[in-house]
Amino acid sequence: MGLQRASTQRRPRALRQKSWGNLVTSKACNSVVPLRPRGEDAQAMAPTVPMISIDESVGQSVAAYAEADRLFALQSTRLLHSAESEDFDRITRLAAQFFDVPTVLVSLVSADAQWFKSRIGMEAEQTERNVAFCHFAIQNSSVMVVEDATLDDRFKSNRLVTGELGIRFYAGAPLITSKGHALGSLCVIDYVPRKFSPLQCRQLQDMAQLVMAQIELFQASVRMHDVTRLPNRAQWALDLNALAALGDTGPHTLVLVDVMSHNSVQNALLAVGIRSVEITLRLVAARLQEILAGRSPLYHVSDTRFAFVLRGSDAAAQEAVIGQILLDLHRPIQAGSHFVELEIECGAVVFDSSAKDTSDVLRKATSAMYQAERAQLPFMMYNASFDHLHKRIYEMLRAVPAALIDGEFRLVYQPKLDVALGRFTAVEALIRWRSPKWGVVSPGEFIPATENTSAIHLLTEWVLHAALAQTALWQTQGLYTTVAVNVSARNLEHPQFVQTVRNACRLHGVDPRHLDIECTENAVLTGDRTLDVLRQLRDLGCQISLDDFGIGYSNLACLQTLPVGLLKIDQSLVNTITEDYRAWTLLQSLISLGHTLGYRMLAEGVENAEVFSLLADAGCDAMQGYFLSKPIESVEVLSFMRNQRQVLLALPRRDTASGFSPLV
Repeated sequence: MGLQRASTQRRPRALRQKSWGNLVTSKACNSVVPLRPRGEDAQAMAPTVPMISIDESVGQSVAAYAEADRLFALQSTRLLHSAESEDFDRITRLAAQFFDVPTVLVSLVSADAQWFKSRIGMEAEQTERNVAFCHFAIQNSSVMVVEDATLDDRFKSNRLVTGELGIRFYAGAPLITSKGHALGSLCVIDYVPRKFSPLQCRQLQDMAQLVMAQIELFQASVRMHDVTRLPNRAQWALDLNALAALGDTGPHTLVLVDVMSHNSVQNALLAVGIRSVEITLRLVAARLQEILAGRSPLYHVSDTRFAFVLRGSDAAAQEAVIGQILLDLHRPIQAGSHFVELEIECGAVVFDSSAKDTSDVLRKATSAMYQAERAQLPFMMYNASFDHLHKRIYEMLRAVPAALIDGEFRLVYQPKLDVALGRFTAVEALIRWRSPKWGVVSPGEFIPATENTSAIHLLTEWVLHAALAQTALWQTQGLYTTVAVNVSARNLEHPQFVQTVRNACRLHGVDPRHLDIECTENAVLTGDRTLDVLRQLRDLGCQISLDDFGIGYSNLACLQTLPVGLLKIDQSLVNTITEDYRAWTLLQSLISLGHTLGYRMLAEGVENAEVFSLLADAGCDAMQGYFLSKPIESVEVLSFMRNQRQVLLALPRRDTASGFSPLV
C-alpha cells in the first residue's frame, strides 16, 4: 500500500495504525509514568525519555557536535511518543483553517525519524528522517517554503512527492528553544502548488511560537534540571513516592553517581568556562541514558550527580549491573576537541517502594557513595552502620563549641629529645577530649572531621591559647621550653591567622621563639598564600616544622621554598626500620636529604631502644615517642624536665662521634 492522506477529521490514534509502505509506523503510545515497570517480568524501570546513542566521534566536527546537543535537548523535553494533547491539536486545527490547507503537522525530528506530536490530514505517526521535509526546515531559523516540490532539486525525487501521498507545497517554521535548539517544525502541507507570502511566513512563525509555549508548559509540569533538562531531584522525589501508588511495590535499588569532583568542576570553570562544563554534563547524561538503555529513567539530582532506580534486591546481581554501568561510563567522553576523564563515585541503597516514607533514600545512597570514596572503591551498597558513623561525627562537630566552653578538652604534652644536646628541650601539645556523652574521643576521629569545617579555627585558637598560657606558667616556675602546636592548612589560609598568633603571644607574654607551629605536609602548603603566612610566622619569631614528612605531597621544589626549620619524619616510616632493610635505607636517605637542604630532622614514633640507636647512628637531630616518653599531663611536665636525668641515663649510650651523649 502506498502513502495515503488522511481525513481532516481526527480519529483516536489507536484506530489509525496502518502500514504505509516503507513509512515507519509505531503502535499507540500511552503516556509514560516515571518509574513505572513495563510488566511483571521487567527487571528494570520504564524510561521516561527515549534513548539516543552518542557516537564517540562527537566533537570532531561542529555540525556533528551541534546535532548531538540538539538531540539531547529534544529527548529531554520528554515529548517523543508522549500522549495526545488537545493543547497541541488546537493549534494544528487553527493553522489548517487559517491557511486553508489539508495537512498540518507538529513534527519533532529525532536521530532517524520525524514523529508527529500533533497532526491533521496525515495517517502516519512518523516518517523516516531521510525523506522528511522538516529535516531541512530545522536547519534554518526562518520559515522554509517549497511552493512546488516537483521543481525543487531537494525533493523532486522524494517518494513523499512522487508517491501516492503526492506532496507539492510545504511551509515549515522551526520550533526553536530559548537555547537555540531546533526540535522540529510546525508545517503546513498541500497537494497542489501554491504561493506563500512574507506575511503568511510571519503568521506561521507566530503559530510556531504558540507551539513552543505549549512545549515549555509541558516541561514546566515536570521539574527539570536547568542544564540537562532531565528530571531533577524534586521530580525524582515525587516519582519515588508514587511507586507504591502505581502498584510497583517491593524492593528497588537507587543508584547515585557523582561524575566530577568539586575541585574538577572549579578547575574546568576556570580553564574552559561554564558553557563547556554544561556541555560536558549533557554528554555525560546522554552517555548514561545510552548505557541504561531503557532499564530506568535518569534523574539529574544535583550539579554533578545523577540517579536511577533498578528493580530487585539481589545484591550480587545489582552489583554486577552497576559495575558494568560504571565500566561503560568510564570510557573517555569527547567534548569538542577535548577528552574528558570522569571522576566517578557511586553509592547504592535497596529500599522498599511500599514504605510510607521514602524521603531518606537519597541520603542513604549519598552515605554509601561517601563511604566508597573513603574506602577507595568504585561503589558501595548502603549499610546501616554507615549511619552510626556519620551521625556520630555530625553530632560531635556540633558539640565542639560547647565542649570548649565547658572544659571538656585538655592538653597533654609529649617531650622531644634533642639528640645533639642530649636533653629534652621541647614538648608537643596534643589535644584530648573527654565527653560526658561519648567518653574519651580519639583525636583521630574528631580532628580530621573538624578540619573540614570552620570549627577548626575555634579548636586551633583554643589550643594556641591553652598551650601559651601553660608555657607562661612554666616560665614563672623557671622552665623555658618550646611548645609545638599543630595547625591545619585551613588555619593557615585564614586571613587573620598571623594576627591571632601575634595577639596570643602578647596576651600570655610568651616570646614567639618559644612557639613551634607544626603544619601537616599537604598540597595546599605549596600555595602562595600559605607560603606567605608561614614566612610571616617565621619573621614573627616562631619556629616552623613540617609534620608527617614523607607520606604526603612533598617534592624537591616544595622543600626548596617552604620556610620551615625542621622536618618531622612520620612514624610509619620509622617503626619498620628494624625489620625492613629497604625502610631503613629509605629513612637514612631522607635524613641525609634533609640535612643537605639545611633542615633539622626529627623522627616520630620511637618505640624501642633498637630504633633509637639506629636513628642516633643515622644522625637524626631529634626524636619523640613512647620509648622516650608518652604524652604527659601539664602538671607533670615541670617535674619531668627537671628530673630528666633519670630518663636520659636509661637510654642506650653512644659516644659523641656516633651522635648521642646524654647531658647529665
